[in-house]
Amino acid sequence: MKEFPPCQQVADHLEDLILSGQLLPRERLGETDMAERFCVKRHVIRDAFKILEGKGLLEIKRYKGARVVSLSVKEISDVFDIRINLERFAYNLALTNMREEDFADLERIAHKFLDSVDTASIEELSKLNTEFHNIIYKRADNIPLLEIINDLHIKLYITRFAAWDKRENIIQSGKEHLEFIDALRKKDLDVLNDLAHRHIYNSKTAYEKRVSKITPLALCEKEVGLE
Repeated sequence: MKEFPPCQQVADHLEDLILSGQLLPRERLGETDMAERFCVKRHVIRDAFKILEGKGLLEIKRYKGARVVSLSVKEISDVFDIRINLERFAYNLALTNMREEDFADLERIAHKFLDSVDTASIEELSKLNTEFHNIIYKRADNIPLLEIINDLHIKLYITRFAAWDKRENIIQSGKEHLEFIDALRKKDLDVLNDLAHRHIYNSKTAYEKRVSKITPLALCEKEVGLE
């Protein structure tokens, strides 16, 4: 098995912490603290930060250090709109390439998702959701398209916690997975396109509702101790 350099290992672990919500948007990451946490030299942390900056997960400013990125509401809304159209395209490409073993895997994951609503963490459910959609993306057989979609997923990591802050929202996502399977089996392009829009739009709406309740003061960095 290939062994990755320490900076890549640290970057991978930090990415997991960011995507799981354990490191929050705009949270500052100190080189010294991270070096002690991972038992590595500070230059390893600096290199790891640069890797994550390249992925759009951290922003690094001179004399201020690194912090987890935070997209504006408009930026997130724009990314959602792009993602809806790209995912529709991916599903359309995958429509005629689905195999019976794909449907078996989709059904297994979809039922596991619904069965785990009351016991699994948001991170665990998110992984199941990603696993479900990746099976479909794989059948699109378009690597550049999948890379773009994956990059957009990373940018939208912040929204999953708002979209699934209520049990009924999680269950609705799970039910939509079953609808995806049915539409793919029937090769119903119209239903599939509608589902792609609805599945993503629900997350967008939930996030926008959550943000609309935040007062301007709460968004001020000085007020939340980030400066």
